[in-house]
Amino acid sequence: MSDLKDKISFKELTESQVAAAGDEHYASWKDDKIRNALKQSEDRSKMTPAKKVWEKFGFER
Repeated sequence: MSDLKDKISFKELTESQVAAAGDEHYASWKDDKIRNALKQSEDRSKMTPAKKVWEKFGFER
């Protein structure tokens, strides 16, 4: 087995890390992407029907 348990504490593994300068842009981009996706999901008329998704991937019944 590895002695990694002795080197890294549980607290170090679970605490949030300080973001680097480049990560701030990524976090902002990710937040915008999620907000846009949630907004799009409100208009169900624009969603792809499940049947078409199943057919596309070959899972049709």
